[in-house]
Amino acid sequence: MSLQVKEIKEFFDEKFVDRGHLLNEIDELHLKKQDRQREYDNLIKAKWILTEVQKQTQVKFKEKVEGLVTKAIQSVFDRPFEFILDFERVRNKMECIPRLKEGDVIYDNIKDVQGGGLCDIISFAFRVVLWHLKSPRLRNTILLDEPFRFLGDYTAKAGQMLKEVSHKLGVQIIMITHEDELAEIADTSYRVVHTGKQSKVVKYDGVQNKPSRRRVRNG
Repeated sequence: MSLQVKEIKEFFDEKFVDRGHLLNEIDELHLKKQDRQREYDNLIKAKWILTEVQKQTQVKFKEKVEGLVTKAIQSVFDRPFEFILDFERVRNKMECIPRLKEGDVIYDNIKDVQGGGLCDIISFAFRVVLWHLKSPRLRNTILLDEPFRFLGDYTAKAGQMLKEVSHKLGVQIIMITHEDELAEIADTSYRVVHTGKQSKVVKYDGVQNKPSRRRVRNG
């Protein structure tokens, strides 16, 4: 009988020790759970902060871009266009959708409104905005290759807009163009003339000094 009591006592002592180990494990798991909960709460807060920063950044970027691009468009075209940037979630990704507004009408396809000339103005304005927002700026120079080819009668106004942007923002604009209206508004212009055997670079002083087609061709 005494042997059975001893065995029972040893059994309960062993289980009591096991119980202590289990309680310690429960405490450790509880502490880990609390740590994970704090990490989760911090991640939720960080996500909320990032979302708010993203929203404010989008709002400021939207206002900046819309204002500057609209000014560029209205300085060239006679119609009361307004440039709009809409941020939309497409296929679970945020995309920036450019649109054009004229009164109560909103155009989704900008190219259909005023042709390629309008797209040229918007593209240039975007370049200026991105250059202006870049920090630090590597250079105060914008290179343009045959800008505003599709503007037609609006080319001269585009040239004045270019000159105003250059002077107000302190940015040097270097461009290649066949348009006399753009060449004439530049502070310094050069004309490349091909004589039939070689190309020559001459100072360009306006249309009155422009070589005739015959002279350029025959050299």
